[in-house]
Amino acid sequence: MFARSVSTSLRAAVARPAVAYRAAAVRAYSTESAEAKPAAAEGEASADEKKIAELEAKVKELTKDIQYLRADYQTLTRRSADEKLKAQDFAIQSFAKALLSTADVLTTALKHVPQPIEKGSALENFYTGVELTRKGLFQTFELNGVKQMEHPVGKQFDPNHHDATFQVPQEVAPKRADGSVRDKGEVIDVAKDGWLIKDRVLRPAQVGVVQME
Repeated sequence: MFARSVSTSLRAAVARPAVAYRAAAVRAYSTESAEAKPAAAEGEASADEKKIAELEAKVKELTKDIQYLRADYQTLTRRSADEKLKAQDFAIQSFAKALLSTADVLTTALKHVPQPIEKGSALENFYTGVELTRKGLFQTFELNGVKQMEHPVGKQFDPNHHDATFQVPQEVAPKRADGSVRDKGEVIDVAKDGWLIKDRVLRPAQVGVVQME
């Protein structure tokens, strides 16, 4: 009986360290697991932050590309509009130049009709017909941005708007209506009217001027 009691006590003594060891091992594992979880969480958070930073950089890059594309599109649109206007202006310019000679003929015809005109005469009908035709042509010009220059007689010669076809010495140049002598370079006659297309010279006025020097 004594031997059985000793045997039982020995088994209990041997078992206690084993149990204690297992408990310590469990605590150590639990501690390691608890320490590992924050480390893993930090690693995942770091990976997420890196991914977010990469995505933000990509978004910025794409936004910049979109801005460049938009600017290129706007430039292309403006350029296309400008080219369209230039093509339109060129067509109008060619059309107007072709008809300027007709306008010159009509204007000259009206100038050479003797005045006064007898009412009801064939000459009056002719004059009225030519005048209406000229007026309609000028209205068509105006609708397309083509207009006649201001009459330059009495103004100084402007090489940007006038083409001097002849010059007259000051001493023989016709005087003004008030009898005063005209200035050098003053326009005294217009052979052909000048024309503008949208404020650009379509045809300079062909003029005679008082001799400049």
